[in-house]
Amino acid sequence: MKTKTVVLLVLVVLGLVSLMSWSIAADKEPLALAQFDEEAAQCRRLVRDYCASVQQMATEPQLDKAEQKKGLALLGDASGQWKAIQQKYADNPPKEYAADVTFKARLQDFANALEDMQKALAAGQARRSMMACGYGCGLFVSMHEDNGLTYALDSLFHLRKVMKTAGAVMKTRGLAGVQAILPSLTQKRDVVLLSPLPWAEDDQRLKPYQDALKQVSQAFDEWVLAVTSGNAAEAGKHHKRLMDLINNAYTLVL
Repeated sequence: MKTKTVVLLVLVVLGLVSLMSWSIAADKEPLALAQFDEEAAQCRRLVRDYCASVQQMATEPQLDKAEQKKGLALLGDASGQWKAIQQKYADNPPKEYAADVTFKARLQDFANALEDMQKALAAGQARRSMMACGYGCGLFVSMHEDNGLTYALDSLFHLRKVMKTAGAVMKTRGLAGVQAILPSLTQKRDVVLLSPLPWAEDDQRLKPYQDALKQVSQAFDEWVLAVTSGNAAEAGKHHKRLMDLINNAYTLVL
């Protein structure tokens, strides 16, 4: 009788151990990529709002204290959200990142960028904080592309970056300097148009985004025509409008 009781207890214990092991394994199932992307996007929206504010602060001769306070609040919220993301995903990434041994470090890189933004702004160094913001956004692009993931948002990031460069070239070297880089600029515009759509066809967010892309493409062509015709005034006007439209599309997709 005692032997049977001992055997029964052993079987119960083994069953409990097996159940616990299964439960732990289930908890470690890779989380969905879409879930990670959405949680990251929520944090990035706060950073986007901050970036818009700090870009304006960086151009002003004196720091706007009210904007500084607002910016620090946005960064504080973003840092809190990102810390939660790190705790949730750092040791349990989506399967698309399973082979990336630097995934955990990449998450910390963005946390460091947020910290740099906060420290610089708190010290009244708006331009330095703005540069850290641009670096932080670029970290996501690198993480996606290094893992073979293609996002419309990243394509727009590249287009916006090269168009900012084109604006600087117009000021320093004139339209002749811009004409030399038009082929590469056009290629970046085409990549945006060919990128996978960020949502399903029945998603209500899709049409406004597609309309925004059409406006970007049309404005880009108008800008190119102004550049190639040598009309500096028209090129400048179209470039400003094009940047506004790119930023609008970027905001919609984020």
